[in-house]
Amino acid sequence: MTAPVTIPIPEFPRNKTTAGPVSTTLTVPPPSRLTTPATDPDKIPVLASSTALEFVAEGAANILFRCTPPPTSTPSLLRLRKTLPSSQPNLDAFRYLSTTAFPLFPPHLLVATSLIQLPPGLVTRTNGMIRDMEAQGTRLAKREGLMLEEQEEYGLLVADMSPRGPHEVLIEFKPKWAVQSPSAPAGWKRCRTCALRSMKAAHKGKPTPDGFCPLDLSSGEASRIRRAVEKIIPQSPPSAWKRDENHWPADRIKLVDVVTDFLHGSELIPVIAALQKRLDPDGPLGSTMKKEFLDAMTVRDLTIFLRVSAETGEIECGVGDLDLKTGEGGKRHYWRETERKLVEEGWYMKDGEGRGGCGGP
Repeated sequence: MTAPVTIPIPEFPRNKTTAGPVSTTLTVPPPSRLTTPATDPDKIPVLASSTALEFVAEGAANILFRCTPPPTSTPSLLRLRKTLPSSQPNLDAFRYLSTTAFPLFPPHLLVATSLIQLPPGLVTRTNGMIRDMEAQGTRLAKREGLMLEEQEEYGLLVADMSPRGPHEVLIEFKPKWAVQSPSAPAGWKRCRTCALRSMKAAHKGKPTPDGFCPLDLSSGEASRIRRAVEKIIPQSPPSAWKRDENHWPADRIKLVDVVTDFLHGSELIPVIAALQKRLDPDGPLGSTMKKEFLDAMTVRDLTIFLRVSAETGEIECGVGDLDLKTGEGGKRHYWRETERKLVEEGWYMKDGEGRGGCGGP
């Protein structure tokens, strides 16, 4: 099968940091990492009808699969979308990625993504596999019932960031609102993400769960970044961890050092924060929620993937999940109402101490 067509893009300089006990290197992929915006069906490769899919991971809107035989020469995963009111056809999603979302970022920060046509019947067969998972109790209960969109004709091939060796681990997280909401009241004490976390817990009658503060990540201060990283890297070894779990406590310390040094020296978080500030200067309560606001919401919901070696300190970074936000399916109303409650119920003004605390101003 023909590999996805690529277009040349300029090489960006390598991003290296050497502070801390373990040196950290950002691996910069070659210029072919950003795929072509061409969406002519005659130029889009077709996935072989004999392709077998293996479940890898599932999010709220998409499911990732590993393909056999592989459709590309480099490791990749097939991303298929679920049936959701706010979900867009993958052809439209890829047009948005190519023309709007990708150009916002330095190309070397992006997870490689390309478009591929799906053979007839593939999604229907895959939904059968998912139903079998539900019957066997191997699908998360909170995901049950929501299936893949069977009218979808395309999938997205994304670079496979899975660990490749026993010392590697994939760390993924959403930085969410890396700058404070412009709708927050003067004198606020909690950032938007921490305020929302507390409000949701309180409305369910539960204590506020622990979580990192995005303002720590974007502070530029090593100590605050470390505080966030300590909460991002799990206390227990992830399921894909290949080494004996007795090694995890020591390896985790190394990972915290490595990731803190990387985020402190990388342009990654500053780029995200600057984009959010530029694209949405007015906030959900002041914005007309046109194109730039919707782009800001895309940036606020992206995922950062870090493939990290606890042995060498090397990090490969990729920004993904830059999904098109249309505001449809009641999303505009939801965003306004959520912000209104945060302001009117005083969640921005509550003390940020404790487990549900906030990095603050």
